[in-house]
Amino acid sequence: MAMRRIYQELLNFQAEKYFVTSLYLTLLPQERAERPPGYRIRLKTMINQLKHWLADREMEPAVRESVENDFRQLEEFFAEPSNTLGNSSLPVRGMALFACSAKGLFKAVHLPYVERNTLVVDRTPYVRRLLAVETDFGVNLLTVFDHRDAYFYLVDIQGIREAESFRFTRDREVLPPGVHAVRTPSGLRAFHGMGERNVQMLKLHEQQQHLKHVASTILEIRRTHPFDRLLIAAPDDLASALPDYLHDYVRRVYTGRIQANDKTPLNELYERVLDRLIALDREQERAFVEELGSSAPDRVAIGLEPVLQAAQWGNIRVLLYDTDYSTSGYVFYPSGILGLTPEEAPPDTDHIWHMPDIVDTLIERALEQGAQVEPVQSAEGRSAIQGVSALLRYPMPAT
Repeated sequence: MAMRRIYQELLNFQAEKYFVTSLYLTLLPQERAERPPGYRIRLKTMINQLKHWLADREMEPAVRESVENDFRQLEEFFAEPSNTLGNSSLPVRGMALFACSAKGLFKAVHLPYVERNTLVVDRTPYVRRLLAVETDFGVNLLTVFDHRDAYFYLVDIQGIREAESFRFTRDREVLPPGVHAVRTPSGLRAFHGMGERNVQMLKLHEQQQHLKHVASTILEIRRTHPFDRLLIAAPDDLASALPDYLHDYVRRVYTGRIQANDKTPLNELYERVLDRLIALDREQERAFVEELGSSAPDRVAIGLEPVLQAAQWGNIRVLLYDTDYSTSGYVFYPSGILGLTPEEAPPDTDHIWHMPDIVDTLIERALEQGAQVEPVQSAEGRSAIQGVSALLRYPMPAT
């Protein structure tokens, strides 16, 4: 897949003595109509803030020139609106860009969303959030059906594509006992003596057969194209009945409904799936915050300092962070250990890099260690995590 290929290229990139500029930028739909677009103003502010920060840092002239050229390339890229448009009019609510002008690196990646605006200059590209977005988005099966037709779409970070479709109508059907009728393409043809009760039995039978067909198709698709979640769009009576027809294997990944029908354009289907996934993420956020409050003290780290200690031990299972929280810190090379003061540098340190926002580096480090990273946006959640918190893999004594 294209995302995995770009991820691997960036992961293997060697900047040598130079720095890599990594940018994650939200592109809100309402900002595109503004002049200039709101995301360009936000980017310019981020660049100016980082320029002031870097002005006080010691850097070789060639290294500084490379970083300044990175900033220029970023602004030129977003000056062209077409660069922010996705394929097939699919929604792009965020972008990731990576640049190292001195080494000829410039990569731009369209994303369905970005949780936290980030502009960072460091020895390596902050690339692991790319893979995290792809993993969190996953592969989703969207089933859009009514009383006659059914359409099945696979939706992932790359786009949306039809996997299967069918129509229920056939020339002749086997009806339940006691129902004397034939359904033809021109409509229902009744035999002598057919009454209202038989019509209702026929409708119920047709619905049951249709739901069985939908459920069996979903199961077959799961066998050939494994998916992480099942979403449906259907009239209320069908939507409420379908879960009873699903195989247990499929029912476990059923995650609810969206509002759509067979006339909804593909790009709108994608947008509504994305909105549903974001809502599910907010539900997961609440569950993690509740777990943080109910866990034993030695199974959580609350606040930046204990979380940095947990990261040093590779002990973060879930990192919870306030999307608006930032504070400066240090990266000690070659160990890569993070700290809040220069005095925390380990004995083998040969270079200390002062970061304007150590939280971005912490997120990258947690992902590198295989942790799940969860942004926290609710007021009560932000109060509970105190900037950043973590659910731990194993007990860690308080320091």
